[in-house]
Amino acid sequence: MSSHSLPARTGALALVAALIVSLAAPAAQAQDQGRINLFGQRSSVIIGVAAAVPTDRATRAAYGDVTFSPSLSLWAFDGPPGVGLSVDLGGGRMAGDASRAYLIHGGLGPRVRFTSADADVAPYLTVRGDAYVVRMDPGAWTTKPGANVEIGAAILRHLVISGRYDYVPKVSGVDFSGLSTRIAVKVF
Repeated sequence: MSSHSLPARTGALALVAALIVSLAAPAAQAQDQGRINLFGQRSSVIIGVAAAVPTDRATRAAYGDVTFSPSLSLWAFDGPPGVGLSVDLGGGRMAGDASRAYLIHGGLGPRVRFTSADADVAPYLTVRGDAYVVRMDPGAWTTKPGANVEIGAAILRHLVISGRYDYVPKVSGVDFSGLSTRIAVKVF
């Protein structure tokens, strides 16, 4: 994405985020327990949007300064402080004036919750191993192992806000590692 289109895309992103929140809010209440049972843990589905910035200057020059992408995760809002399971799934498209890349990632790892889930603000830290599937246009899909570290908080057992760093090994000499922020809402 070129930096000239950032204000227009930021406005469109804000509209989409507001629409997601307004549509999803009636679907799940903060006191609802998770509806998906995974490894004995009750989880909810959260969806949202992430904004990512590649840390490599050459990658930003080729593919744009900021990329917005959807976010989908399973989230356990219930439970005591301590270690739990974190599941991650996401993807996006990076586009510059002459370059495009498509990224899909998924993985899991431990999440440490620092307070009880009953707290209005429940901070956490998670470290995940992910598989990153990348296609640089033109080109074939390539899968790389990677990892991410995320710190954030669940708010009122309904909203998740976080910041993270993704390490992705270079693909054809391009470094897609970067920083991102996310906001996601419980849908069920």
